[in-house]
Amino acid sequence: MGGPALRRARLLLFVVSMFKGTLGALLALLVASCSRTPHSGVQEGVEPSKDRGALVARVGEFELHDDDLKRAIARDPGASAQRFDSPQARRELIDGLIRFELLVQAAERAGLTKDPDAIHAMQQIAVTKLVNQTLGAAGSPEAISEADVRREYAARQASDYTLPEAVEVRHILISDAAQAEHVAAQAKALSPMDDRAFAALAAKTSQDAATRASGGELGFIDKNSRLAPIVVQAALALKAPGDVSGPIATSAGYEVLRLVSRRAGAVSPFSSVQEPIRQRLYQERRAKALDDFIARLRAQTPVEVIDGG
Repeated sequence: MGGPALRRARLLLFVVSMFKGTLGALLALLVASCSRTPHSGVQEGVEPSKDRGALVARVGEFELHDDDLKRAIARDPGASAQRFDSPQARRELIDGLIRFELLVQAAERAGLTKDPDAIHAMQQIAVTKLVNQTLGAAGSPEAISEADVRREYAARQASDYTLPEAVEVRHILISDAAQAEHVAAQAKALSPMDDRAFAALAAKTSQDAATRASGGELGFIDKNSRLAPIVVQAALALKAPGDVSGPIATSAGYEVLRLVSRRAGAVSPFSSVQEPIRQRLYQERRAKALDDFIARLRAQTPVEVIDGG
């Protein structure tokens, strides 16, 4: 890759990398808004015959015209033309452009236009522009119609957009079978309304260090929980708050479970998931379009892997 435009883009990437924060963003805006031009009046990307407005300044062979100032303003997403109406603001903008051009020319004289990282960054910018131009409608979330989103919602409602019923439980873990039977009997003798008593029993007897201090809290368990399947099944089988199950033999020991509350299943309304679905469909379609585009490029271009590891 070569030519004046590429060299200038490389300079942008190098010089901006030296400055952080607001100054770096300003420098990026300024260099993106202007191009080098000799005294002949030929500007990159602009037809020689086109009137580019009054000449504003020269920095070496670089010419800054009034149209360059307008482009600088237009390319700043947070600026407006009115922001630079005052003579002072206009002078500050021009001075910023001149200061940056001086840095660009100094960097060029120092031979810093061939930095490999800057070249790669420039290539990334070019690839992004190519992909956005090529993918067209696939590159826009707005291309996903509401009908597409509703079909996806209907297809995945049961699996992705339905909150399964769940139970909130406490547990006690005991390693010895006989002791577990004794603790389970104590738990079942408690009043169904006395959750604190079970929490105290768990804090005193449970051998699960992770939950003992919280009274054996396991939180909500549903069919997708990562606990042992036999524990999940037993927890979901509990019907009323205060019900106790166990001891249940597991690979970790014997579990005693107590139901704290139940939560009914619920379907997420379409309005609450519409945008996430749209974004996912957009990402999927964009990825597919990009894969297809690269496949076409591979078919047109010889590719040889010399050392694939």
